[in-house]
Amino acid sequence: MRARTTLLLAVTLTAASGCAELATYARHRGEDLLDVMDLGVTWSAEPGFALYYDLTPFIPIGVGYTNGWFAGLGFGALRFGDRFYEHSMGFIFWGEEEVGWGEFDPFDRETVNVNQAGILGLFSGEPPGPDYFPSCLHYVHLGYVGFVLNLRYLQAVDFLLGWFTVDVCFDDGVRGPAWWGGKNLFGLSPEQHAEPGPELIPMRPRKEAPAVAVAPKSAWEHGRVGAWENR
Repeated sequence: MRARTTLLLAVTLTAASGCAELATYARHRGEDLLDVMDLGVTWSAEPGFALYYDLTPFIPIGVGYTNGWFAGLGFGALRFGDRFYEHSMGFIFWGEEEVGWGEFDPFDRETVNVNQAGILGLFSGEPPGPDYFPSCLHYVHLGYVGFVLNLRYLQAVDFLLGWFTVDVCFDDGVRGPAWWGGKNLFGLSPEQHAEPGPELIPMRPRKEAPAVAVAPKSAWEHGRVGAWENR
């Protein structure tokens, strides 16, 4: 009887452990699927303008500046009224793209995703991040409303390979813009390898976003353009 009880307990614990691992595996595959595309509408309290297109990301064309809110599928989650920011500039051979979701400070590069684009941008020496490289980006915002359609190709590969437990984007269990600083195509910083669990817990210190809902209208006059020229 004692042997049977011990065997039953061992089988139960093994089954429970296996179920937990299966649940984690399934959760990661679902997260990878949501990462493949951004699709939704934008709106802002202050007028913005965006007509920007980047083909995978070798041909960036146009300019964009949107600082408002988003509803739809964005950055791996369904969002309804979350803060959204993008600032993009492309001249075919060179471009730079910034995007922020949720909590961010447009003037703090640790809280937004930044990628160089175009042939010249790709050889700038700054490693691109896997979140939006390579991607096909579409930003349109005219006045107070617009839409976003981004196809994130590396994330699509990550989703397919993830079924075989290959994580090419280093993002299984690592969610949210808090991990942009220190993550690139060559891996994660050491403190980012731990599994954060079901809660999206920041794993590195970062500046908190400003309390105001929208960046002041005078942001461009206070050095925004100069910051771009000095990069």
